[in-house]
Amino acid sequence: MLASPMTRALVFAHYDRDGIFDPHVVRAILTYRSLVDRLVVVSTSAVHLPDALRSSVDDFVARDNVGYDFCSWRDGIRRLGDIGGYDEVVCANDSVYGPLFDLAPAFHDARIAAADFWGMCLSEQGTKRRGRTACPHVQSWFFVMRRPLLESAAFADFWRSVQPQACKDDVIDRYELGMTEQFVRAGFRMAALYDARTRGGATWAEIRPHIAVAEPQRSWRHVKKARRRPHNPSELFPLRLLAAGVPFLKVALFRVNHYGLSLRAVRAGLRAVAGTYDVGLIDDHLARLDAATA
Repeated sequence: MLASPMTRALVFAHYDRDGIFDPHVVRAILTYRSLVDRLVVVSTSAVHLPDALRSSVDDFVARDNVGYDFCSWRDGIRRLGDIGGYDEVVCANDSVYGPLFDLAPAFHDARIAAADFWGMCLSEQGTKRRGRTACPHVQSWFFVMRRPLLESAAFADFWRSVQPQACKDDVIDRYELGMTEQFVRAGFRMAALYDARTRGGATWAEIRPHIAVAEPQRSWRHVKKARRRPHNPSELFPLRLLAAGVPFLKVALFRVNHYGLSLRAVRAGLRAVAGTYDVGLIDDHLARLDAATA
């Protein structure tokens, strides 16, 4: 007997400094549409959907720009109503570029098959207040909650507790890290396509492409930071994530570049896997942000 197809909803948290849906975000939402049965978009900057998305989004929620993405996901989950009809609820945001290649296989990957709660990347990095203590957690830019968790008191209690916080570090501490900690304490299993707990530090072969004589300061920053633990895998090891089947790159990698990576090397890795993805969408988005900053 064939297994029944999974019923899936996705809540997308959107923010743009110019109050628009950038073309790379429009593409992402249209890609998600093909993988889910219900699609809710929550924006803290736009007051309506662009024409390109009107027929593809089931519910649009415009709300004040308070509370960061967790409050957007909270409101989007409320808009879903009775979640008992879903096998999976996905929460995603626009802090990444992608999907850069086919996302569908991720939902059936053996690495997350037994999980109640999974994501693209599992990090051990905590907040400054937690210091160097390892804090294993599923990064919140793309995570999925499955039926056993959706039907639990832990799920209801967590999302009921989400309230606006004073700063981003408070959001990360209470909700990104706290969500994983609360769900694991309740007995639910977590997993990710890339799990930092099972991977070592940067090897010389990984560091070498990011060193350039013409960029000594950036190169030295990378050498100093590359082998530190805990770290943020999605910003230190973007090529590892791509190789692990994670079809996303963080926007902050190009905008902030905490670890001093060679963006030339990152772009070469991106071109190798992007397939039909229009890399020009990334370039245009970065150019718009740079122009606004200038």
